[in-house]
Amino acid sequence: MPTLTSKPALLAVAAIGVAALLGGCSAAGGSSTSATSDGGLTKVTFALSYLPDISLNGLTYADKEGLFADAGLDVEILPWGASTPESLVGSGQADFGLATDIRTALIAMAAGSKITSLMALYQHEPYVLTTLASAGYTSPADLAGTTYGGFGSPMELAVVNDMIANAGGTTPAESVTLSVAAFDALSSGRVDSVLAFPGDNYAFEQSGTAITTFDPLDYGVPDGYASLVLGNDDFLQKNPDVAKKFMTALQAGYAAALADPTKADQDTLEEYAGEIDPAMAADTSAKQTTWLYPSADGIVGSQDVELWQKNADWMIKQGILAGADGAPLTTFDVTPFVSNEFLK
Repeated sequence: MPTLTSKPALLAVAAIGVAALLGGCSAAGGSSTSATSDGGLTKVTFALSYLPDISLNGLTYADKEGLFADAGLDVEILPWGASTPESLVGSGQADFGLATDIRTALIAMAAGSKITSLMALYQHEPYVLTTLASAGYTSPADLAGTTYGGFGSPMELAVVNDMIANAGGTTPAESVTLSVAAFDALSSGRVDSVLAFPGDNYAFEQSGTAITTFDPLDYGVPDGYASLVLGNDDFLQKNPDVAKKFMTALQAGYAAALADPTKADQDTLEEYAGEIDPAMAADTSAKQTTWLYPSADGIVGSQDVELWQKNADWMIKQGILAGADGAPLTTFDVTPFVSNEFLK
């Protein structure tokens, strides 16, 4: 089951066609104009891109500790489903939502989705290339010609093969689509590598499976953002005050999660009782607090347009960024799609 920190959904999302990204469908949703609840609060909708995990602690804190209500907002959180948040937000069926990864967001943006990235919860890409320690791999170059197990996205294989090539490997890896079964396949030796998030590698370690990991940043793949807050362009234009209130409260929630992760984690475990492994949550939360949440400029959720452009350029080089017509792009300016203006 997909979560950000265990069994990632992002690696499958990129394989979805442009029509799905731009269309989307949902029984619940928002609109470009905000509505008012029975209690006089302004209603907004927020779509999740994965099942509940501890990376939602700032969102949960803002909700349970009344930050949204104090801002005059009634926030409806839409659970993860078949339609991506990129499609739900882009089509106006949700006002805001989470893109799992900078590259899934770029795929939607390049295809013409009406979305803007407003905040980056994770300031770094959290996944690493993972192999069995018993296999004896000492470099991604050793994975030339081996089998990678993943979710069927060309983005995955682009990361893996760029790492192999930059490490000196001459033959690309081959990919087999296994979805979440890829992690069991690695444990049993049926595949040679996977891209794993902190929760996945925690699970390997807890099961007694010794692993070796390689950080994509050490092998030429650019760093990026994960767990990105998206806003619908029409909603932002028509409701700038509401958007500002929502983002201020959400940012305050993640500032609180950074300052007091124990409280934010407790709120999240209570809100999603039985859905999150407390031990895995504690392990991942420590990584969030020390590594993933803190930004270079000290502003919670801050984004660097240059990093966005670096990722777009890398995707173009790999041949995996396409326009609305499906044709590969040779250039793509990210500037209109990224904004820090709603952050304090």
